[in-house]
Amino acid sequence: MNILYTNFHPGNGGGHTTYLTYLFNGVISQGINAFIAAPKVSKLNQDLKKNHSNRVFDLDFPGKPKEIVNIIKNIKKLKAVIIKNNIDIVHVNGTPDHKVVMLCKWFYKLNFRIIRTKHDSFKIKQNWFANKLYGKYTDQMIVVSNFQYSHIITSELQKKTVVIHNGIDLDYFQPREKSKVLMKQFNIQDDDIVFVSVAGTALHKGWQFLVEAASSLDDGLRNRVKIILVGNSPKNEIIEQYINQFNMQDNVTFTGFMDDVREAISIADMGFVLSVGVETISFACREMMAMGKPVLVSNYAGLSENINNNQDGWVVKQKSTIQTQKFLQRIEELDLSEFSNLANKKSKQEFGLKHFIDKTLEIYS
Repeated sequence: MNILYTNFHPGNGGGHTTYLTYLFNGVISQGINAFIAAPKVSKLNQDLKKNHSNRVFDLDFPGKPKEIVNIIKNIKKLKAVIIKNNIDIVHVNGTPDHKVVMLCKWFYKLNFRIIRTKHDSFKIKQNWFANKLYGKYTDQMIVVSNFQYSHIITSELQKKTVVIHNGIDLDYFQPREKSKVLMKQFNIQDDDIVFVSVAGTALHKGWQFLVEAASSLDDGLRNRVKIILVGNSPKNEIIEQYINQFNMQDNVTFTGFMDDVREAISIADMGFVLSVGVETISFACREMMAMGKPVLVSNYAGLSENINNNQDGWVVKQKSTIQTQKFLQRIEELDLSEFSNLANKKSKQEFGLKHFIDKTLEIYS
């Protein structure tokens, strides 16, 4: 069996990159031929080329009609990759690459299966093009949360869709001692209550609702709440609107990009992912739980599927500053050590890579 994975993201790629890196390496470890086609400038392409240069191909996946010349060019390149490597399955991971793969199969009358993983929480549109893309040109679809599956409208698509929750590397994400270096760097005191998010700093990640909720606490508790956001700092107008106006400059830290997020996770008393858009299941949530950090999540999309509420984490209504504030007001009453143990226990039982890889291989067979 020869499998080609495609990804359209030209940059960091976020969860797409994590997903495909785990899947690619896991499939190869089982003796299956696997290849990657992704933009040359993408993190996925550059990372995997370090050890698998002969398995990684430079391909763009433009999706707009005005890019027709580039689309045709990359369809030809894709055809050459598929034929040369006797590809049996192309596993696509977004609409732009799905479109190019579909056109390649249709135009050159090639015989391979198309598997699609849907990584976002948006409903599939009901129109002629979507019916072709997800009908004739999708042999099977993977969704990464029960929430996504529940929003598939057509029974025909449901029949060929399976839920496979994302797995993570439990050997890599293990509990560790708090980083004294980062505690000092971020001016964190021993009695501070530290919230960490490694989910990104875009507004749809919902961190601003935690900032606003914390700003309304009594001074004694408010001054002890520290919010660490791993990722690049937003634009000044975002900081002004969501941090400065609440006088939370001393409570919020943007770390900048970190290739290894484990040191940042180590200093957390708890993690948080309060997304209000785009999210499906969240690698970040699972990584933090694996390191023994209970996580506060919103009820957006599939986030709550990670959590046993009030056991290994907590669920609040999305965009609800009031609910988040009520949670913060009782935080000193919580036995965080017990929550931490249960978060780590759950990760060992449910978040490992073996189940994720094995279930995906079943789709291929």
